[in-house]
Amino acid sequence: MNDRRIFQRIAASFPVKFWDPKANNVGEARIDDVSAAGVGFTSNENLSPGVSLGLWLEIPDNGERLYLHGLVAQSKATSQNQYHIGVRFFKPELMGMSRVLRAEQSFI
Repeated sequence: MNDRRIFQRIAASFPVKFWDPKANNVGEARIDDVSAAGVGFTSNENLSPGVSLGLWLEIPDNGERLYLHGLVAQSKATSQNQYHIGVRFFKPELMGMSRVLRAEQSFI
């Protein structure tokens, strides 16, 4: 399979809250990987591709939550009631991702 991503994904593990404005639903999940163009997380909610989400990334750097807006690109069942959700940001988030990189480097 040919990976067409422009920005490299990095493994990460920290909380994220997501909001589906159409369903008026707020959920919590755990980040699996992140890049400047998107994020992958594990959730017990199956979010359909095409759903617009607001995301609050709780980066472990003692800073404020990073708010991003994106579109669900994929949702795959990983086990019973567990889904890997891939979200593509509407615009690349370079400055915010620098916080993620610094935070994740501090745990290496």
